[in-house]
Amino acid sequence: MRVVLVSPEYSADAGGIGTNTSVTARALAQLGLATWVVTRGSGGVTHEGGITVVRLRHRRSPFHSVRMLLGLFSRHRIAVTTARLHPDVVQAPEWDAEAWWVARRGVIPVVTRLATPTYLVEELNHGHSRWASALTRYLERDQARRSAAVFAPTRAIAKRVGDDWGLSDVRVIPNAVDIAEVERLGASEPPVGLPCRSLVFIGRLERRKGIQTLGAALPRVLAAHPDVHAFAIGRDLGAHGGAAGDDFRRAVRPVAERVHLLGELPRAAALAVVARADVVVLPSLWESFGYVCVEAMALGRPVVASRTGGFAEMVDEGRTGWLVTPGDADELAEALAEAFADGARLEAFGAAGRRRAMEWDADRVVGQIVELYEAVRWARGDGFDERIYERGYRRCFRADDPRDPFHELYEQKRRAVLDAIPDTPRLRVLDVGGGYGRLAGPLSKHHDVVLCDVSPDMIEEALRRWPSLEVVRADARSLPFEDESFDLVLAIDLVTHLPGLQEGINELVRVVRPGGRVLLDTTNRSPWWPLAYPSYVRFRPLRLLRTMLAGGVLPEWRTRIRHDRPDEARAAIAAAGITLEGVRSFGPSWSPKWHLWFAAKP
Repeated sequence: MRVVLVSPEYSADAGGIGTNTSVTARALAQLGLATWVVTRGSGGVTHEGGITVVRLRHRRSPFHSVRMLLGLFSRHRIAVTTARLHPDVVQAPEWDAEAWWVARRGVIPVVTRLATPTYLVEELNHGHSRWASALTRYLERDQARRSAAVFAPTRAIAKRVGDDWGLSDVRVIPNAVDIAEVERLGASEPPVGLPCRSLVFIGRLERRKGIQTLGAALPRVLAAHPDVHAFAIGRDLGAHGGAAGDDFRRAVRPVAERVHLLGELPRAAALAVVARADVVVLPSLWESFGYVCVEAMALGRPVVASRTGGFAEMVDEGRTGWLVTPGDADELAEALAEAFADGARLEAFGAAGRRRAMEWDADRVVGQIVELYEAVRWARGDGFDERIYERGYRRCFRADDPRDPFHELYEQKRRAVLDAIPDTPRLRVLDVGGGYGRLAGPLSKHHDVVLCDVSPDMIEEALRRWPSLEVVRADARSLPFEDESFDLVLAIDLVTHLPGLQEGINELVRVVRPGGRVLLDTTNRSPWWPLAYPSYVRFRPLRLLRTMLAGGVLPEWRTRIRHDRPDEARAAIAAAGITLEGVRSFGPSWSPKWHLWFAAKP
């Protein structure tokens, strides 16, 4: 597989995006994936540890309108450069929407990783969005919406941005951290002499990082512990960060001789200071993930962090650190005072944190990212590959999601099937391609039901919903049952996925007893019904045209599924030797999407 990572920065000494790109690229290359990074820089191509890094010159201007224009040109150049590399997948953060043009073209699938969007940064730093960032905010959201997949490092950012942007399926995959590298860098020589006892803040000096809250708490903490010094590592963003650095300096004047602002340090120097701290304090108002939290734990340092965003999912309160209310200086001061009052507890928390940090190790995480890449490739139809049904198909089938364009039709069809099956007499029922039990579950209350599906994800979910349900994992083309062994066979949302309509129906009929029934549905091969569902084609005219020309099949599914005309379904049912009893249509009256067929075996 060929993967391109697009990133505004690429360096372990950069911020979270640069760190993530660096660690992810190395992990992908170690797995044998052909890996490129397209990033900003002075220009040129370098080869670094199995990774090809393409650095594009990035120009800036003091004039807002010029910056916006240069940004569009820069994104277009990224798209052109990326296309020349012929990747299977492109991954990029939403920040600054650098893969927007790639996603807009729709030729190469884009996987967007949520970091912290501009609208959220501005809300936290300034209390509102700024007019100057309107275009950037739009492009970030649009890139995510156009992406083949979106994932986030924590449930917090997945829900917050997913809800705000209307993203229906945001997968949670932790950020990868190279734990061995963190430990190696932590053993480096610190850039300054360190006292015996200290606390460390690491992060940019901006409002959203909670530096003002820390400034309000420090005088009380340091007054109570005269031997403790405080260190702040990070660049002061000035007005862009809500002037938080100036507020911090004013707040700590009473103890200024024991508060040390080290500025932005190389990663090795920063981690060397962190590794020798008694406590690492991270009082952010909100944080999507927080690499520094995992790095501190990996170095065996207990953490005092805000009970918000990703921190609340990373810090085990009372085991690896303390969690406090964001913006509450009194609570923060109390937690720090409690931490410095018990050395044995600090040591125990540090050891537990080191064990917990291994959950984010790159070797454990990168497999989940590659699995997502593979699912994206399969979903786009890069050759017929049946593995999509064995791993990941649940993400494609969202019949119960109100945001699915066919949600109401799915429910109408489900009710029609259930209403057609009386509670008595008790029947032996086979639900082929039964998924997570939308039919088999309710029917199992009155009948002996076997759910059969090829997807382990579907079967696992069916058992969670209906623990006593009998399930069999099998391919619908070769059912592992004897001839004439069921009174009723269901095949709903199934035959469209089989290579041949006739062969699929014949196999269903084989396992039905004489006098038994078969209920199946087909998707109508017609260019017209997609017109009634613009969200099905993501409101894109060209995509609609391509879908119409394919008889309602989306472009990425052309090699995977098949739609059938009603006359073709009737002929196949008759050829299978069963008698058609009735048919129902679902969708527009002038061009139904589905036909539900009721047949009996003589």
